[in-house]
Amino acid sequence: MMSKSRIAFRRRLGRAAAIVGAASAFMAVTSLPASAAGPYISSNSGGANIRSCANTGCSVNGYYGNGTSVTMVCWTDAQWVYPPSSNYASNRWFRVYAPTGGYIHSSLVAAQVSTPKC
Repeated sequence: MMSKSRIAFRRRLGRAAAIVGAASAFMAVTSLPASAAGPYISSNSGGANIRSCANTGCSVNGYYGNGTSVTMVCWTDAQWVYPPSSNYASNRWFRVYAPTGGYIHSSLVAAQVSTPKC
C-alpha cells in the first residue's frame, strides 16, 4: 500500500505532465509556419496583385502581401507567365478568395492544395 504523500506526489506529477503536454501541443499548433496552415502568398517582390481575370493585362482588384492566406477556389489555364529569376513558367492561374476575390498566377501561391478546374 502506498503512503498518502506518495499518492499526492503522483497526482501532482500527473497534473504537471498534463499541463506540459497541453502547453507543448498549443505551441506546436501556434508556431506552425504559414505554409503548414494552407495556401499563402509567396513572392520575390513581396506580394501579389489580385487580378479581375487570369491575365496580367486585367485590372487589379487588390494586393496581398507575402504570407497572406488565400482560399484556392479553382484553377484555369490562361496567359503564360515567365516570372523573373525563376525556372517556373506556367499558364496556370488560381481563382482565390480572402479577403478580395480574383485571380493569382500559380507561381505566387505556396502550399497549394488540390482544387477543381473553374
